[in-house]
Amino acid sequence: MKGRLDKRVAIITGASRGIGRAIARVFAREGASMALVALHEDRLQRVCDEFVASGTPTMAFPGDVTERRFPQRLVDQVLATHGRIDILVNCAGILTRTPTEQLAMEEWRRVIDVNLNGSFAFSQAVLPTMRQQGAGKILIMTSQMAWMPHPNASPSYEVSKAGLTALTRHLALHYAKHGIQVNAIAPGSIDTEMAATMSQEVRAKMKEAIPLKRLGLPEEVGELALFLASDEANYITGTTMHINGGSCMS
Repeated sequence: MKGRLDKRVAIITGASRGIGRAIARVFAREGASMALVALHEDRLQRVCDEFVASGTPTMAFPGDVTERRFPQRLVDQVLATHGRIDILVNCAGILTRTPTEQLAMEEWRRVIDVNLNGSFAFSQAVLPTMRQQGAGKILIMTSQMAWMPHPNASPSYEVSKAGLTALTRHLALHYAKHGIQVNAIAPGSIDTEMAATMSQEVRAKMKEAIPLKRLGLPEEVGELALFLASDEANYITGTTMHINGGSCMS
């Protein structure tokens, strides 16, 4: 049976766990060939082996998204293998919780570098190919915290995610004429590995603050990413899709 991403080639950063891994699983189910990126090689290889075992063409690219030449090297290898790039999902990111007055500039720069600069660099690397193809989808993972500051997040995280929403709009405006759609996803509280380490008391408070009274599932974010990456979203660009159980309404 033909999947919604059949014959599409997707690059997914931050793919070894959490939301990135969930997106990769949904894309694999729908027939995409994938190039997966993550910092930790062992964890990434386990995820890739899972997809290869089920028959999904999958390439593993361990590395740091902030390394200057990494995005272009990856793009060159994907093109050498598949001849095209249809989808980029910028999901790599880090979160720190250092308060403003204790936040060292090194930590500030690292969060901005991974979350914002890494997404820009990968987008910049795929755009010439997508422009030549006359089609492409770029998805950028921002956050509810770009709209609602969190009491336990560092300012660098919130600033990086706000920057990603502006980057989404900028790229969407400038590349629409080339048939490229650029959209963002803004998750709220999602039940990833990080949330699983929290105490039951903290989890209960989080759920109580959400109108739907539960945490979101990574798979639900994956299904939203699938919609935006599919032909069903061909008339959507420059927008941010919120997925937060009603905790941030707009």
